[in-house]
Amino acid sequence: MNYKYLAKLFTSTEITRLASGDMSLLRDILYSFPQFDNLNTFEDIFETAYKLLIKHYPNEYVVKNTIANNVLIGKHSMNTASMLSELRIGSNKADCVIINGLSTCYEIKTQFDSLKRLPEQLDAYTSSFDQTYVVAHENHLKALYKYQEEFPTFGIIHANSNGNLSQKVKAPLNTSFNTELMFHTLRKGEYTHIAKEIQGYIPNVMPTELFNECKKLFCSQKEQDANELFKSTLKHYRRNDHIFINALPKSMKNLGISYKIHKTHKSNIVTCLLNNQLDNKGITNVLPIYERQTV
Repeated sequence: MNYKYLAKLFTSTEITRLASGDMSLLRDILYSFPQFDNLNTFEDIFETAYKLLIKHYPNEYVVKNTIANNVLIGKHSMNTASMLSELRIGSNKADCVIINGLSTCYEIKTQFDSLKRLPEQLDAYTSSFDQTYVVAHENHLKALYKYQEEFPTFGIIHANSNGNLSQKVKAPLNTSFNTELMFHTLRKGEYTHIAKEIQGYIPNVMPTELFNECKKLFCSQKEQDANELFKSTLKHYRRNDHIFINALPKSMKNLGISYKIHKTHKSNIVTCLLNNQLDNKGITNVLPIYERQTV
């Protein structure tokens, strides 16, 4: 079975195509995998596909989705926490970060990944977040234990074959922050908001000077104060679409968090999942739904 091909069902590109009425990949998958023969709804397809990926092809989407279900939704509340995906920190992108009272970074290393860039990544993440975990396939655990003994700045979580997370080493709390590195993560609306929080107004300078003025203000703060501003601002400005995420089945929670999906496409995805039945191995077209909503 081509499980790598099956995983395409959960990519941003294919979700957008499906929401636009393009059923080609879905049809191919339904004809290629006998596990879908007796399914009746689109939700059944995604839930079954996801279970197959957990067992046979636990890629980054699967692990992120597990974090979304088990940590963001399972331990926290989406009313008070936000999950950020692919958050740029310097020259690296943190796979996912959950900000509640603390900021916790989760760097994912599946069986398809190497640990070559991990030291560089950890150097950035452990100086930008309260806690950092490496969420890894069991193939990486031995090397991670050894590295963690030498550099005990991060924790280790095992992403097991059942689609669950098991904490192996608890991450220590970070006490030192690289405020300059953190600042470069922020967008214009975010760093001007922070500047206003610090001094009561946005610096009255030339547009070409605004970035540096806001940076000076942020970096002049005590590290812990800057960290609090960093967390509260990111949590507010990059909050999740709770309504959309809650409407999705468990297999698709990360889709609602990690992908930028147009409002109309969100509506189409939910309508497709809830209202469309399959017939003749999925030869059902969601395009009429799309057309009705955009008239």
